Amino acid sequence: MALFVLPALLFVALLGAAVANDSGPPGRGDEAPAFEAQLLTGDGTLALDDLRGKPVVLNFWASWCVPCKDEAPMLREAEQRYGDTVTFVGIDIRDARSDAVRFVDEQGLDYMHVRDEDGAIYEAFGLTGQPETFFLDEEGKILEHVPGPLFRDTLFQLLDSLTARSV
Repeated sequence: MALFVLPALLFVALLGAAVANDSGPPGRGDEAPAFEAQLLTGDGTLALDDLRGKPVVLNFWASWCVPCKDEAPMLREAEQRYGDTVTFVGIDIRDARSDAVRFVDEQGLDYMHVRDEDGAIYEAFGLTGQPETFFLDEEGKILEHVPGPLFRDTLFQLLDSLTARSV
């Protein structure tokens, strides 16, 4: 009997420890996890810390993600409308570089995009899928997290709120 109970108890203890250590995604008021990643196109990298001083929208996406394709025109419009006061950054996850570049070109997404090649940014932000979007203030603190697709009204309300805070 001990041969069955002991492994089960050990499994439950390990599972409990893993759950206790996994605090989930950072929440409102938390500082966004720092990262530096390779630009999707061109040479160089982008570090989140370099974007301080201006609100930031971080959108996690993949070229094969249907909701990502659906929200791309809204993000393009939002960047055109708010790009002078808000920095938009796309973070490509779980994707082939060629597919990601084609997606950005086809969707006309002219803002910066980086690749999360090893999944480190995905892990740091506690993502569960894509798309997911984080809205950061000018100091890098998270103001809002939208897990899943953005809706037009929600996106523009959050951007109005974000820009009103930084005036």
